[in-house]
Amino acid sequence: MTDTHLNDIIRVEVNTLTVRIGDYTLSLKIEGPEFKPTSRLQLMGGQTLFDLVLEAARVFVGDNWGMEFTSADLYHIARERHPDLDIRRNSWNSHVMSSAPNHPSYKHYTSHRDHFRYHGGGKYTLKAI
Repeated sequence: MTDTHLNDIIRVEVNTLTVRIGDYTLSLKIEGPEFKPTSRLQLMGGQTLFDLVLEAARVFVGDNWGMEFTSADLYHIARERHPDLDIRRNSWNSHVMSSAPNHPSYKHYTSHRDHFRYHGGGKYTLKAI
C-alpha cells in the first residue's frame, strides 16, 4: 500500500453532486418529482404570506365572524387552496401570531397585522376588516 496524498473534493450545486478524486471526476445529476431546490416561497402578483393567512381565515369563517379557529385550521385550508406552494408550518404559525396584536408573542415579530383577536389556547377570531 502506497501513501498517496489525494485531493478529494465533494461539491453539491442545486441538483448535481460532483466527487473528484485525483484525476477522476464523478458527476451525478439528482432528478425526480420530489426534488425541489431550497428557495423562498414564491407567491403571485405581490402577495405575501399574510394575504394567504387572511384569505384562509375568511374562507374558514365564512359568514360566521365570531367563529373560532386555530392556526392549523387555516394552514389546512391554505394547503388545499394552494397545493403548489411549499408553505412551511413554522412560518405559517408565525404569521398567524403576528396578525393578532394581543398575542403574547406579537412583540417578537417585525411585521405586524391586525387581522385576528387571540383568545388563548391557540384560538383566534377574525376581526371585521
